[in-house]
Amino acid sequence: MIRKDNMKLTYKFSREGTEISPESFEGGRMIPPPDRTRKQTLLRVDLLSSYKEFFRFAETPFSVSPNPKFFYFSRSHAEALNHLRYGIYEGLGFTMITGEPGTGKTMLSRYFLSKAGDDLRITHIPDPRFSQTELLLTVLGNLGASRFSPDELTEGKLTERLYDLLLLARRQSKKPIIVLDEAQGLDFESLEGLRLLSNLETENQKLIQIVLFAQTELEEKLQERNLRQFDQRILVRYHLLPLQLEEIGPYVEHQLTVADIGSGVEFTSDSMNRIYEISGGLPRMVNVLCERAMMSAFIENTRKITAQNVLEGWDSLNGIKILEKKRF
Repeated sequence: MIRKDNMKLTYKFSREGTEISPESFEGGRMIPPPDRTRKQTLLRVDLLSSYKEFFRFAETPFSVSPNPKFFYFSRSHAEALNHLRYGIYEGLGFTMITGEPGTGKTMLSRYFLSKAGDDLRITHIPDPRFSQTELLLTVLGNLGASRFSPDELTEGKLTERLYDLLLLARRQSKKPIIVLDEAQGLDFESLEGLRLLSNLETENQKLIQIVLFAQTELEEKLQERNLRQFDQRILVRYHLLPLQLEEIGPYVEHQLTVADIGSGVEFTSDSMNRIYEISGGLPRMVNVLCERAMMSAFIENTRKITAQNVLEGWDSLNGIKILEKKRF
């Protein structure tokens, strides 16, 4: 819509409710107004870059991504790893590691996979949504079978072929393993399919090992009457626990050391106590708080991270933006 105000043309856009003058046009095209959002984004990127330079990061020490390089041997994580190895090498069929969200189940899984020896033939399934045929084809593919005639694409035929390959792997002293993440998402059909796979055995040995990493909901699901046979098959179980208070300091130091942070970065004892109090020892939450606390310290131009920095980091998770503070 066009209107005249004191003989000065303005162009009103009813959608935005904004007005621009003819001077905003150049050569018949509109000159866009300054993109404040883009400027704010560039400012944020510049601050983050300066933040990394300030602490001299080789790698981000408190990422929430499960990089096995940063795996920390807490008492509970070390015990879970021992249970995992025991279940596999004793050939007990099923091993289940459970834990609350954020306790480090995926990190444990990735660490185990990264350290697996040549004697293990691992099929890793990060997404539990699969049919029995898809599961069989995935395991077969990992064992070297990739071509199938149309009449072989039945569960019975695929299972027969898998059994032959598992026997071959046994003769070659290889241990086939299925590792499933987020196993609490498995439905009844998928769990039943896994149970049937565990029936592939010789007179004295299971031919395939199945490892389940799951939230505690899986334990509850297995109490259902129609899953009691499955539940009875799981002979090795471990519930992963959060870090203890006395482990927070060594954990933080470990992350900084692995990331090769320059000297001078210090978390005070009060900050460690506050991190534990807020996070409950959950490694994922510890990482988030440490990263936000370091950002708060960066804004203050110090490498000493205090309890106040941790609180400011916690506030930032609740909508108070650290980056809007003015850096000294």
